[in-house]
Amino acid sequence: MTPRQLALVRETFDRLRPLPKDFGLSFYERLFRADPSSKALFRGNLENQAAMFATALTMSVSGLGEAGYVPASVRELGARHQEYGVPDAFYGVFGEALLGTLEEKLGGDFTSEVREAWAAAFEALSAAMKDAGAQARAAKEGKAEAPETKPPGR
Repeated sequence: MTPRQLALVRETFDRLRPLPKDFGLSFYERLFRADPSSKALFRGNLENQAAMFATALTMSVSGLGEAGYVPASVRELGARHQEYGVPDAFYGVFGEALLGTLEEKLGGDFTSEVREAWAAAFEALSAAMKDAGAQARAAKEGKAEAPETKPPGR
């Protein structure tokens, strides 16, 4: 991510704060319309899931840094998603649902530049989550753990 993209993500995210519960619910409605089979990945109360999503997104955006830095909490979430059985292919549908929900909530402020910035942020976050998931899977299968990917300069 460029410094400009990072600034755009944080600026537009700040307009949504605090993330209302309806943001998470709108996200899941959009996700389930795009991929009805994904509903099986989520157990329990959807309102609770929406609140957890809002918290995770807040932590992710707050911790996201330049040069692809992704906070440890996001990597841990990726490892947990692997345990839940989330396939890597799911991240694409998830990303599109996120971008669609952001567009819905930000309205005219969701310009093409903002969309590109959020897409870059999601790419960095999802790549770290998938990497952590692969490491968790390898550890569970008793294989040697792949070396942890560390962000440059950290």
